[in-house]
Amino acid sequence: MSARGSALVAALLLMALAGILATGLAELGRRALARARLDRDGVRAAYLAEAGIADVVATLPPGWSFTDALATYPALPPANGPAWTWSAGLTDDPDETPRDDARDVNARVILRVNAFGPAPVRRRLEAVIGRESVPLQPGALTLGGDLQSLAADFSLDGRDFDMASGCTALGAELARAGLALPEGAGMPILAHPERITGSGAAPSIARTAAPSYAEVAGDSRALRLAAGALPAMLGDLAMPRFTSVAGDAEADQPTTGAGVLWVAGRLRVTARLAFTGAVAAADGIEVAPGATLEVCGGAWAGGAGAFAAAGGGFVRASTAALRRAATLAPLPARARLIAVREAP
Repeated sequence: MSARGSALVAALLLMALAGILATGLAELGRRALARARLDRDGVRAAYLAEAGIADVVATLPPGWSFTDALATYPALPPANGPAWTWSAGLTDDPDETPRDDARDVNARVILRVNAFGPAPVRRRLEAVIGRESVPLQPGALTLGGDLQSLAADFSLDGRDFDMASGCTALGAELARAGLALPEGAGMPILAHPERITGSGAAPSIARTAAPSYAEVAGDSRALRLAAGALPAMLGDLAMPRFTSVAGDAEADQPTTGAGVLWVAGRLRVTARLAFTGAVAAADGIEVAPGATLEVCGGAWAGGAGAFAAAGGGFVRASTAALRRAATLAPLPARARLIAVREAP
C-alpha cells in the first residue's frame, strides 16, 4: 500500500473515531441535561409538596379533634395527577386505643401530600399535624354576638398578663385584641374607649369570627353541675377544674375558681366571680349593677346579646392561664405542623 493510501485510511479512521466521540459526548450532554431537568423538577415538586402541607394546615378550621377533617379528606391521596399539582390525604395517627380511623381522640393526625411534576417526577411527604398549645382566643373577651353594654368600671385588656401574679403584672407573650367580635355584631357607643386595650390603638377591637366551643360542651371529662347558683369554689391554682353547667348559671355569692368554666346557658354575675383560666357561656355573660367579674385568662360568650356589663371588673388576657386551661378541656386551637418526612 502506498503512503498516500495509508494516510487516507488513517484519516478515515480518525474521522470515524471523532464521529463516535462526538456522538458519545452529545449523548452524555443529553443525559446530563435530562438529569438536570429531573433534578430541577424534583426540587420544584418538593417545594410544591411543602406548600401543599402548609395550605392544608392553614385551612384546617380551629378546634380540638380532627374528626371532621378525617371525613373531608381521603385516607390516601391519589398516586398520580397533572403536572404541578398536589393532592392530600388525612388519616388518624396510630397512637390511639381502640383504633378508629374515622374518629380522632388525641388531636393528632397524619397528613400525606403527593406533588406531581412532568412524569416521572413525584414527591411524597408525610406530616404529623396537631394543635397549638394555646387556645385560639382572638381577644381577651371574644364574642359570638353583640356587645350590649360596657360599664365605665369594666375593662378589657388584651396584653399578656402573668397568671402567677394574679394578673397584676405583665407577661412576656404578644398582646391580642381587648375585644373580638364578628363582622356585623353590634356594640354601643363607648363612653370610655380607653378601657379596651391590647394590640393596636385603643379601643383595641378586632372583627373576627369566634371559634366554636362545641367540643367543650360535649366533653365527658368535666365536673357537671345542674343549672342554678354556682358553688363558692370552682377549683384553684393548685388544683384547677373543668366545670360544666347544664343551663343558666348565677354567681350570687363570692365565687373563685381556676381552670375552665363552661355554661351551656347564660352566666349571670350578681355578686363577685374571680376566675383564672377560660370562662365561656353559650348564651352570653351578664354582670349586674354592683357585681364584679374578674377573669385572668380569657372569656368567650355566644348568643345574640353576648355580653352586658353594668357592673365592674375586668377580663385580662393571660397566655399561661389559657395554656393551662387547655390541658383540662378540648379548647379550640389552630392546627400546627409537628413533624414532616419523606413518605416511603
